[in-house]
Amino acid sequence: MASASLLLAGCGIRASEAVEAGGPAVVPVVPDRLERMLLFFVGPDGRPVPVARPLDWGNSPPPTAEALAVLLAGPTEEERAAGLTTRLPADPEPVEAVPAAREDSVPGAPEAVQVTTAFAVRPLDAAAVRQLVCTTAHAEDPEGLVKVALTGSDGSLPATGCV
Repeated sequence: MASASLLLAGCGIRASEAVEAGGPAVVPVVPDRLERMLLFFVGPDGRPVPVARPLDWGNSPPPTAEALAVLLAGPTEEERAAGLTTRLPADPEPVEAVPAAREDSVPGAPEAVQVTTAFAVRPLDAAAVRQLVCTTAHAEDPEGLVKVALTGSDGSLPATGCV
């Protein structure tokens, strides 16, 4: 042990303080809405995992209902092989999404995106709710900053954001 500390002491490297070099690098990972739609599936740890799917939609982002229909179709074979799953029921019925009120919209319009499904929403676990809420929020707003209210065959859940 003494010989190891003697070797280290003789290498010429002096102890120094940490040097501040600014904050961590920040890289935007939100896909271009004209090229990809952002869907949220569930990872092996039970947390939501964003997946950017390429799309061939034209010159405007797809409607939110289309993104939700793709979400309800579940992960692709490759996504399942990577450990992604869904906690949502397969639903052949279309999902309705009424956009949130914007600053320039009519007073009294809804403050959250209203999503209506044919299946029950109250028994969904937190991961399933996040799948719906986060996919909807990012379909409506590139940063996912809108609130989403879910209504199903059994009633409604309070409006929430993608957290």
